[in-house]
Amino acid sequence: MDLDPTNKRLLALLQEDARLSAAELGRRVGLSRPAVQGRIQAMERAGILRGYHAEISGAGLIEAVILMTIAERPCDRALQWLRGQEGVTSVLSLAGEIDALARVTVPDPAALSALGDRILASGLIASAKTHVVLRRYGG
Repeated sequence: MDLDPTNKRLLALLQEDARLSAAELGRRVGLSRPAVQGRIQAMERAGILRGYHAEISGAGLIEAVILMTIAERPCDRALQWLRGQEGVTSVLSLAGEIDALARVTVPDPAALSALGDRILASGLIASAKTHVVLRRYGG
């Protein structure tokens, strides 16, 4: 599928606020509501747009990042597995010494520890270091 500048702008707008209506998205990119809906449906079918998410305030939750090296190549199977783990909100594939970064939000230290244990026991991950987020600046 072609990601022309309009599709890229639609994706950026949805990343900023997934609750924007098709009419509002159309107003911002200069298309009609049906045209926006058609583009969004096409990007969903192509697997480019895979979901819509709520961002939780984090009150009473523990937010962390886990830096990992992957045990196998290609990394896709491990990255997809990571994305499906409870508490994992996003997974980034990286170039360099660290293969992946997982952003996690869990209810308590026990859940964070259990997630770390699952990750290392999977056999897909060679090493993992967890860093708890103390403060967030911006998005």
